[in-house]
Amino acid sequence: MGWRIKKTKQGIVFDSFGRYDVDKAIKKFNPKVQGGQFASTSKVVDASDRTTDENNYLTEINQYIKELMEYGSKKSVEINKEINRVIGGIETENITFSNLYRFFKDKSSTINDAFIHEEESNQERRIDLRNELNNFRLANRITKREAYYPKSYILHFAWIFVFIFIEALINSYFFGEASSLGLLGGVFIGFITSFFNVTLSTISGYILRYKNHISWLKKIFGYLGFLLLFMVIVVLHLFIAHYREILTHNPNIEIWSVLEPLLKHPLLLHDMESLILIALGMLITLFSIFKGLNLDDKYPGYGSVYRRWKEKNDAFLSSKRQARSLMRELYSASLKKSDEMMSELSKSKKSLEDLSSDIDAFINTYTGYHIHAIESARKLLTRYRDGAKFVYGRNTKFSYSDQLLVGKGGLSKLDCTMLDESNIMIDKELKNIYKQIENFYENQRKLEIEIDEMKERYLNDENIEKILYNVKKNREIRL
Repeated sequence: MGWRIKKTKQGIVFDSFGRYDVDKAIKKFNPKVQGGQFASTSKVVDASDRTTDENNYLTEINQYIKELMEYGSKKSVEINKEINRVIGGIETENITFSNLYRFFKDKSSTINDAFIHEEESNQERRIDLRNELNNFRLANRITKREAYYPKSYILHFAWIFVFIFIEALINSYFFGEASSLGLLGGVFIGFITSFFNVTLSTISGYILRYKNHISWLKKIFGYLGFLLLFMVIVVLHLFIAHYREILTHNPNIEIWSVLEPLLKHPLLLHDMESLILIALGMLITLFSIFKGLNLDDKYPGYGSVYRRWKEKNDAFLSSKRQARSLMRELYSASLKKSDEMMSELSKSKKSLEDLSSDIDAFINTYTGYHIHAIESARKLLTRYRDGAKFVYGRNTKFSYSDQLLVGKGGLSKLDCTMLDESNIMIDKELKNIYKQIENFYENQRKLEIEIDEMKERYLNDENIEKILYNVKKNREIRL
């Protein structure tokens, strides 16, 4: 800025305005000679009166002082613009604790309102499903436990298909040599028999869960259904074993020809490989029954009711977790902003202190120019009087006095009103910054307590349920 002072070999000066040039004035007026001329033509006069020559000196210096004040007035406008710019920048960048609290409160309300708006439509269905679940538990005397079922049905059924594949490979090995189609025929027969074995075993295990039902009728259905299917599976294994034995002797035999030996002598098998085939098949059966038992919760129907409620409840919990996550992020961001405030305050303090230092330097230079002008006037008048005394004689009282610089036609005083107002403005802002810095950590602690309490109010489960309950209640009133 053009108003700032600069340092030169001649000292601290303004950029575009110089000190009063007393040497030039001495050359111009030659006051010592003029004083001698005055004394040679005039008798000794009152030393307290200025002569015409001396008034001319002061008139010229007053003109300089007037130009100095015009320069100071012009630069005061620039200084005030600079002060307003710096203070405006500080006010724009500076975040107060009250602003930060309002910021947290507004953002918290937005997050909370968004969560309530999202859950308002789902709340009634979630409560209905929870009541349905509780009623099912009560009616079936189930303790308040979670339903146990596979977390991933894809993985669960994948194991069932693995059992089918393993048994298909085993059966293809045993049927490969006996089948008229060779290995391809063995694979086909193995896959068909394995599929029926694993499927029926899984279904039988699933039906066996009804033994846990509170109703005796459904208990009996569970046991009878399981026994019936298990007998079918055993017959299936015997049929496969008999079919394999007959197939080894007669590759072209029809499948219906196996029924006669199966019905007459079901356990009569001659080949050890047939017994191994049955044993491995039954092992796969047991694994499949176990998988069927765990296909859903051990109590029939409980898994279905529980999953319907859990799907809605998980969506609610997910929304609540998201709201909490956003709230915690907001909390952390607010604390981070409060930490950054001290740095901003320090920067603001430095900016104001630097500006204050520059203004002080300007005022000191400004008043220094005026003092220099007064000293120049004193120098001119002293030389003038010394020249007159040389003529009057040394004993005359016609000598210089500072009283000559005052009174009518004397030197003008320097007007620093605008500069003083600028300094007052800077001092006021600095005091405000100093006060904020002094009370910063106490105010930061209070802010943390306030926003922490607000965060807990929004994140508290009871508060969330209460808000949603009131929303539901108000909606019912409107309906």
